[in-house]
Amino acid sequence: MPCNGVEKVESKTKPERKDVNVLLPCWALAYFPLMILVGALFSIGDPFGKFYVFVFSGMALLVLTPAYAVITTILTVKRIKNGTNTIKITLFQLFPLVVYIFWLISVLTFGGSPV
Repeated sequence: MPCNGVEKVESKTKPERKDVNVLLPCWALAYFPLMILVGALFSIGDPFGKFYVFVFSGMALLVLTPAYAVITTILTVKRIKNGTNTIKITLFQLFPLVVYIFWLISVLTFGGSPV
């Protein structure tokens, strides 16, 4: 094992592995483009396909939103115990929850429709 400066430079340029604290909000936000894509695919054969995906995605959010909140709370408590909690990661994890709740309200009220 030669100990020259090249090894240290290589080890510093390695990308850090992303952990679940960063990946979970990314996966949570990927839900919406996925539902738009699924809605587009379902609308090819059925004119009500987008509507069905819209309604079922709302029903799924009734389970996913509390699950995301619980998992985020558990991760935040672990980060606080480890002393690695930052306001940036906490806000990054709360943003999808706000989007989930907005989407859930939009689905439950059919986009604010008075009907």
